[in-house]
Amino acid sequence: MKNFLQFLRRGWRLFLGSKLVWRRPPKSDLLIIDRGTASPLDKMFAHHYPHIMDIRGESINMPVLLRALPKVRLGAGAYLEAYIDFVKPKLVLSRTDNNHTLWQLKRRPDVTYQVALVQNGWRLDLESEIPTLLRPAPTGKRWHVDRVFSFGPTWLSQIARTTEVQGIAVGSLLLNNYEVSKTGESKNRIGIVSNYRSEFVKRGLDFGEILYRSLNQLLKKSGLPLTVVGYSGIDNRQDEYDFLASLLTEIDWKLASREFLMSSYETLRNLEIVIADVSSLGYEMLALGKRVGFIAAMQWSRQTHRFGKPLEFGEKGPFWTNDPSEAEIDRILNYLISVSDEQWERDSGWLRDQLMVHDYGNSKIRAYVEGVLADGLNLR
Repeated sequence: MKNFLQFLRRGWRLFLGSKLVWRRPPKSDLLIIDRGTASPLDKMFAHHYPHIMDIRGESINMPVLLRALPKVRLGAGAYLEAYIDFVKPKLVLSRTDNNHTLWQLKRRPDVTYQVALVQNGWRLDLESEIPTLLRPAPTGKRWHVDRVFSFGPTWLSQIARTTEVQGIAVGSLLLNNYEVSKTGESKNRIGIVSNYRSEFVKRGLDFGEILYRSLNQLLKKSGLPLTVVGYSGIDNRQDEYDFLASLLTEIDWKLASREFLMSSYETLRNLEIVIADVSSLGYEMLALGKRVGFIAAMQWSRQTHRFGKPLEFGEKGPFWTNDPSEAEIDRILNYLISVSDEQWERDSGWLRDQLMVHDYGNSKIRAYVEGVLADGLNLR
């Protein structure tokens, strides 16, 4: 009852702040749930004229809400199911993989649509990222969808612990727009994926400052410049810039803000060496063959987000460490600068595809979606 009342309060606040839509959702063979994560799916399958559903308060469809009211005890699931019944899709597709409600869209025994979820973040630790899936599903059955498209096979093995699903490792949909790069084509030398998050400030969490301070001293000695691949957009970059400027006081550095969807990827592709802490971008660059160093600098996440978790590669390796001391950072940086392409492949290739595969052109998910929408494959 407490959880139900909390849902009603959240729903009422959402209702008051949303645009009310009085027309029924249009019918479409392809329903993409969540406008906030619809890209690049909306562009990949634009020729099917997909309908995109709002779930973050952008709008509320009143005919759907009225149909869902008799099942309001189901919470958000009632609204989602009513919406689907109006659209009548063959396929429900979403990159909002950490919303547990989407894992229940096949709970009704008579549905004919398929549900496919696409991994949208580094979620190898279910206890940290999607703990709801570790508990029994509210329906009394196992969590279930038809397909999960994952970064790599390791996440599929974790999902299989508590869910019933067929998984396909496809890598990152955004990254798959790029071919595997060659180190010699890089225009700049060293970059770091920024740890800065405004919510870290609110929660009093550290940003892994020790990593930035160490790079400040190490790169001062070598004279090499640093590119910071920023988290903030161009309109709110000042706080991030001020944070970085207080730490990178002795070196030539620049902040590359996220000016558009693919700007971080464009920046990273022009780097020879990438340093990352907690970021799927580090694993994505590893999949492209970039030289990537993983340094667990933020103490609060060192266990839940350690390199490769839940696989265990040890506390230290050629290009990773859970010890963010200046000596360790220096060791990894020197290795990344001096290692030959052949040795890098030997050191990284054996574990790379366990974590993040690369499917250039997104051929696997395209084949699945086209097959479902054409009714050309037996996908049950």
